[in-house]
Amino acid sequence: MSALSNIGQRQQLLLKALLHSPKGLTVDQLAQELSISRNAVHQHLASLEGQRYVENSLQSSTGGRPGRIYKLSAIGQELFPRHYSLFSRLLLQLVQQKLGDATLKECMSSLGEQLASEYKTRVQNKGSTADQIREVKLIMSELGYETQLGADEANPLEIVASNCVFHQLAADCKEVCELDLSLMASLLDASIEHKECMVRGGECCRFGVSIK
Repeated sequence: MSALSNIGQRQQLLLKALLHSPKGLTVDQLAQELSISRNAVHQHLASLEGQRYVENSLQSSTGGRPGRIYKLSAIGQELFPRHYSLFSRLLLQLVQQKLGDATLKECMSSLGEQLASEYKTRVQNKGSTADQIREVKLIMSELGYETQLGADEANPLEIVASNCVFHQLAADCKEVCELDLSLMASLLDASIEHKECMVRGGECCRFGVSIK
């Protein structure tokens, strides 16, 4: 279920009105568009701004007081359908066709290293190997994975993910898994074994950690 479906119908209509007016709309224009009062528009806008779906700015005016104009924020734009997965799949297929599996695997590895560079300091600041692995588990959770440590949480050498954020892409193209492996290997300066994989029949994605 999309986040948009969790928003009231009137506010959905307001968001759609802003979607179709990239330059923004005033309160008066929204009131006319939705056939509701200005006070009602203000109430809906206050709620949507609180959720960061809408933003406002002063509207330049040739005469009189400048008014405010309301637009969808970047977060608000994301409420409406996007086809990132389709684009990603087509892009991967193109790279695979043009450059081959080995080069695609190298690209995924490089992406994993690049992503790891944004979090590396957090892991390095943890003293023990066990604490570093726990921090990597936390980072993966922040990236959208449902993760837990292996059976021995006191001395963890496994990270287990019960979902795959690239599930459909990985199902179509096994080289995508290299991004996860490279991410963890770079963060921990370790060898990572992909012990179990959901898209290849496993019940989870299980990653074994071997410290170098």
